[in-house]
Parts: sequence; C-alpha cells; structure tokens
Amino acid sequence: MERNFSMYKHILVTLDGSHPSQFAGQAALAFAEAIGCRITACHVYGAEYHRRRFTDMEPGLPSRYQSGQSLAHLRSTHDTLIHEGFHSLSSGYLETFIASCIAKDIKVESATAEGRSYVGILQLAASLGCDLIAIGANGLGATGNGLLGGTTTRILNSAPCDVLIARRPIGPGSILTGVDGSEAALQAVDNAVGLGRRMNRPVQMAAVYDPDFHSHVFGVMAQSLSSATQTQIGLDGQEQLHDEIINDGLGKLYSEFLLEAGQRYRENNVKLSQSLLTGKPYCALNEAAKEQNAQLIVISRHGHHRESYSRLGSNAECLIRTTTTNVLLVGGVEGKLPESNAAFNVEHIDASSGSLPWDPAAEERLKHVPSFVRSMAKRMVEKAVKNSGRQRIEVRDFNSVAAQFGMMPKKGHE
Repeated sequence: MERNFSMYKHILVTLDGSHPSQFAGQAALAFAEAIGCRITACHVYGAEYHRRRFTDMEPGLPSRYQSGQSLAHLRSTHDTLIHEGFHSLSSGYLETFIASCIAKDIKVESATAEGRSYVGILQLAASLGCDLIAIGANGLGATGNGLLGGTTTRILNSAPCDVLIARRPIGPGSILTGVDGSEAALQAVDNAVGLGRRMNRPVQMAAVYDPDFHSHVFGVMAQSLSSATQTQIGLDGQEQLHDEIINDGLGKLYSEFLLEAGQRYRENNVKLSQSLLTGKPYCALNEAAKEQNAQLIVISRHGHHRESYSRLGSNAECLIRTTTTNVLLVGGVEGKLPESNAAFNVEHIDASSGSLPWDPAAEERLKHVPSFVRSMAKRMVEKAVKNSGRQRIEVRDFNSVAAQFGMMPKKGHE
C-alpha cells in the first residue's frame, strides 16, 4: 500500500547575500514548488552590536569629537545610519528572492529583525511553527575553508525542526538517504522518498556498516596488553568470534534493514535503488553521493545508537561538516538536556523490558552477544518470535535467529 507522506507546510529560509544563502533560497523554492508549501524569508541583523562597539570606541575618538554636543550628534548620526542601513540591507537581501516566489505563485512572507542571527532565526521558526529551516552552510564571514559558519552550527544544535544545509545549487540528480535499523532513519527515508516522488528524482537508499572498527580495536588491545593478560581474557578467541560476527552478522543485519525499508516504500511511484556499503557511515555516504551525483543527502538527526545527552548524532554531524553536497537533516531538538544518571563501568542489559518477556536462559545468551550489535540482535529475535505468533522468547528462538545471522559462536568459543 502506498504511504502518505506528511511533507513540509512552512519553510523558513535565511538570507544574508552570501552564495550559500542563495543556494538555500533556491532549494527552498524547489521544495515549495514541488510540495505546495509556504515560505517565510528572513534576515536578522546585529545593529545593537555595532552600537555597543561604537560606544566602546568613544574614549579613543579625536578630541574634537569629545565635547558633549559633538558626541551626542555623532551618536545620533551613527545610530540612524546603522539601524536604517541594516534595515535597508535586509530588505535588499530579500527582494530578489520574494520576486522569484511570486513569479512561481508560491505563498511568501518576509521577516527582518535586530539581534543575534541564530537567536532570531530560532525564535522566528518557533513562533511561526515552521517545520523546515533552510540555511547556507556558511555566510558572509566564510573564509573559503569549507567549514560550517557559526550561525549554521548553532542552528543545527538547537533547531526545533528539520534543517536544510545548502552548499551548492540543487541541480539534476538523485537523492541519497541512509538506513540503520532505527525509526529515526526511516523517518528520513520517508522524507527522501516523498521529495523524490514530488520532485521526480530517483532515490538511492544505502545501509552502511563498519567491519574494520572492531578489528582495529583488537589490534590496539594486542599491542597494549601483556601476553599473560591476553591469555587470561582469551583475546585470540574473542577476536575470532568478533570477526565472525562482524563479517557475517552485521552484513546480514544491515541487508535486513534495507529489505525492510524497501518493502515499506515499494509502492510509492519513485525509482528506488538500494546498496549495502562498508566503512565509516559518514565517509561511505559522502563517497556514494559523489559517485551517484546525488544533489541532496537526507539523514536523520540521530540514529540507532542515540544517547539522551546528544543533540546531534556523530555521523550526522561529521557528514554535514565534511560533505560538499546539500544535506537535509530530519528531526528537531527536543526540549532541554536531561540530568545524567549514568553509572560508569557498569553495563545493565534488561532484555525483559521489551514488548515480549525473555526466559532467563535466552536473556543469558543475549548477554554474550557483543554490545555493539546486542540491541540489533534483540530486535531481530523479538521480531521472529512475534511473527511466529508466540508471546515469550525461549533460548531456542535466540539460537535460531543467531544462526541465521551468523551470531552463533563456533565450538570452543561458547
């Protein structure tokens, strides 16, 4: 059955005259034209900052300006020039964009305000109920090194809605998105497929897993631990077991994620292709975007390993910082950061807290699965048992799924 996508209703696009902000405006126009949503174009200027700076400089002015009457006149002239000048400049940034919206029959409004750029943008997005902020990767202060601008960085870490980070014009080409087994990633795929259908663009869906990371960890452990310690903890056997799980189990798990996602979107009138990639997720997606000439990468703010303290997942952040492609970040920041209740060096596995109860023997088997795939293994076992119509997980269920995905240790490693 075809899915009904809830696309954007109100886009806030931030303009400052820079090329990246113009790219953000072009992308917002393309989205609005395809989706039928409204746009508010805004610019926030820092006149008060310049007024304070002028006040700080007054003691250093030449003596002819230090008299009361001269200084008062200078302050008045400067304030008028700054406020009126910045307001006129803001209007100039917005005029051409607004004309483009009107020409395409897109509902558009403009908003200008004085203050810190990121504060004004965030407050405006919240007050207007915008569900997407379109912003350039950097602005007028860019130095050409490709780094994110300060305003963009702050928007990314505090936005209550989705964020489009523009680095170049959106030309003809595909949309790239990623899945990792999380519901957040599937929401990003929802947006990618919805945009692909409305903009008549193919969608490339990728799942990425890293088989080299844990092998590297074992290499470091082998260099750092004495031979006696390695023997005591059974490092050789553990390394062999992890290699088997990584090489076989992770690949099968991520293939399953692709399969599930493909079935979810198979009837949505969009050309959808799938690929299983290896490596650091953000690096692999970057390379895939270059190879496939993707014009937009759609990713979720958080993935499978989200922590409550995080406002932006590490792979999402690294991708946004290193890519040369436009990125649509799906998911806003929710509330304030919580208090920490972490207990260091303690690992608690509560398999029975899932939707199905686990027998103690099955829960014990789950504890022996390496932590980096444990939650995924738990999910696959519960899915298999649910599909069978039973209501309790036994050790035979765990063994069956573990064997299917290459998670059964060889004899001598149990």
